[in-house]
Amino acid sequence: MNNSAFSRVKAKVVRFINEVTRDENGKIKFNKRNKIIIASVIVAVIVVVSGSLALRNTQVMKNLETQSLEANAYKVYFGGVEVGIVRNSQEATQVLQEIQKELIEKNDMDIAIDQDLSFESVNVDEEALTLTEKLKKNIKNNMTYEIYASALYIDGKRIGAMESEEQAEKLLEEVKETYVGRAREEGSEIEEILIVENVEIKREKTPISSVYDYQEMLDLVQKGTTEKRVHKVARGESYWGIANKYDLSVDDLVSANPDKDSTLIHPGDELNLIVPKPYLTVETYENQIFRDKIDFNKEVKYTSSLYSDQKTVQKAGVYGEKEVFAKVIRHNGVEVEKEVMKEVVISDPKVQVELQGTKALPPKKGTGIFMRPTRGTLTSRFGARWGRMHYGVDLASRIGTPIKAADGGVVTFAGWKGTYGYMVEIDHGAGFTTRYGHCSKIYVKVGEKVYKDKTIAAVGNTGRSTGPHVHFEVRKHGVPQNPLNYIGKQYR
Repeated sequence: MNNSAFSRVKAKVVRFINEVTRDENGKIKFNKRNKIIIASVIVAVIVVVSGSLALRNTQVMKNLETQSLEANAYKVYFGGVEVGIVRNSQEATQVLQEIQKELIEKNDMDIAIDQDLSFESVNVDEEALTLTEKLKKNIKNNMTYEIYASALYIDGKRIGAMESEEQAEKLLEEVKETYVGRAREEGSEIEEILIVENVEIKREKTPISSVYDYQEMLDLVQKGTTEKRVHKVARGESYWGIANKYDLSVDDLVSANPDKDSTLIHPGDELNLIVPKPYLTVETYENQIFRDKIDFNKEVKYTSSLYSDQKTVQKAGVYGEKEVFAKVIRHNGVEVEKEVMKEVVISDPKVQVELQGTKALPPKKGTGIFMRPTRGTLTSRFGARWGRMHYGVDLASRIGTPIKAADGGVVTFAGWKGTYGYMVEIDHGAGFTTRYGHCSKIYVKVGEKVYKDKTIAAVGNTGRSTGPHVHFEVRKHGVPQNPLNYIGKQYR
């Protein structure tokens, strides 16, 4: 019963007591008003009691209703994103564990999932629950993860990561073995081998996309990059031309292709254009026993049968030979220090006798008759060849064979000239010039005056060349002429 209802009943009772009348014996006399008051009190009590019972029943119903609305499920969040509803939170935890197990088996490595599960209590019907497969799919779709990989640090710098420490250790051994193999091929005995840089392998979380496979990591460590650039050799190309095309030095191109012979390449061969800049320096301490030559002395004799700027060998010298015992230190196969411990002479050298000319030089101007610039075989004539014009003649000879000036004149060009390779051009006056292409060496410089029969270069195979030869041209006022029409004949 609430307070207001009780107060109303109490007031009615007081009124009844105050207004009650008694007879001479003290008994209450019920007059009509008393009866009305009594009836009112009884009704009020019934109303109050009924209201109190109704209120209590209402509260009970509310309590029952509240009990029926208590949480009976969990809304699941993965990394803050809702992924489903489950009856028991353990269901979602188990699904996440299954996914992690699958990833570990698939990648064959430890997995670190970046997000966590969280839950919110809810009250839902059975049909609102998320099926296990759907929950699994939703978690996967919102998942990002890293793996525990073995990162390689060189002098404190992180180079990359591999799947396992075993792989990283194997890689370091293979890098060292590369130079051990080379040393053995050269007859060296390895005393000690080590890596100069400070190398560390650390186990750490890494995005799976950043993990290198074994060969990629080996290339990165040995070359300093995973980039690949390759040139396919075309007919007539040489190391000189290919290096020039890509703005490389010949030494760089040779370094980039240690397994290739720079003097012998064929059409179709592939040359690596990435100059290696290895992250690791392999230092080898080697005991070497090798044979070395002993230089011969030279004896000069003078003769009037040669011009004063000419020299020739009358009797070739012979190198001596010695056996050398040495300790050598190499960095990545390159010798940085050598200490000779002992030398044993196997054969003595023999003196070389040279003849030096004393005859006065002829005039350094054209005689009007061209001579053949070198000895050798005529392999290609003037005219159309392979669908294009051939502006000279080719005289094949061994590399190093002297090339002579066809007549006296002034050198107007001496150097590299595209498909000619190394070339010399001489102006003979009266509009006539000659060109000497594919040289291996050049002995003159621009502006120098030369006489007829002067050695100006050596036969080579540079530029667009299919073999050692000199490409000889005769031009009149810049227009190519057939050299065979001029050799041994008066041209002016």
